[in-house]
Amino acid sequence: MSEEQIRTLRTEFNRLASLLDRPVTPAQRAEVKVAIVSLFKRTEAAIAELASFKETIRELVDRFKALPGDAPGQTVRHDHLGASTYIDKGWSELAAARWTQAEALLRQALTFDSENSTAQALLGWALLHQDRSDEALQLCLQVLLREPEHGLARVAVGAICLRKGILGEAIEHLTRAASRPGDARAVLYANFWLGVAYLERDMLADAVEFLRRAVTLGPNLAEGWLELGRALWFQEKLVEAREAWTVGSGLRHSPFAARSLSLLETVAAGGSPPRAHSL
Repeated sequence: MSEEQIRTLRTEFNRLASLLDRPVTPAQRAEVKVAIVSLFKRTEAAIAELASFKETIRELVDRFKALPGDAPGQTVRHDHLGASTYIDKGWSELAAARWTQAEALLRQALTFDSENSTAQALLGWALLHQDRSDEALQLCLQVLLREPEHGLARVAVGAICLRKGILGEAIEHLTRAASRPGDARAVLYANFWLGVAYLERDMLADAVEFLRRAVTLGPNLAEGWLELGRALWFQEKLVEAREAWTVGSGLRHSPFAARSLSLLETVAAGGSPPRAHSL
């Protein structure tokens, strides 16, 4: 965010503050409301842009660490760019729910950079979905020992706790990850798993809130629409539940689309979705 952008936002803030210092007409009240909402959204977008830029600085740090040392004959210990290629491919496999393929690619990334925190955290995700929670937990805790605020690792630990039935600890980890805006993917999945956790507790209003936030942040998150539909159904918002599953079933790139379609067929036949999630 440039200094000029900050000045522009501050000027608009001061203008609105001065308007609120004196009586306003109904028409002015409506205008001020719209302006405040607009200012908030512009500020939020600027923060998100700045947070995204902050994350790119990590690449500079990793590339700096990969530089040869000053000592003669010292070799490069890490190939960050080589690792990144496999991390990107591994992420694509995770998004497609191809867990074993993701595991293989992320392990390959770690051969290039053995301490790459993102590769380790995502490998934890791949292992989690293969019912290898203990291995996943060990990996992600290693990351958090080095980087306590690593979002993807924190989300994985929260999801593992949820799988193990430790709901309170799961919510604690996920809330911490969701509250740090530096990693958009981590925030997205933290909100998703928080929604699932509250759904497990039958705290339906909270579940709907977090799942709606997740699909707002990631409209192509098919599993988000799947779980949002379940939460709405158990709130007895049947029409909205069907709408959520309809959106989810249209996301053909995801294997979770078929599950949303299956639930639409189930309820059309007079059935009901399962109470427990199967993610």
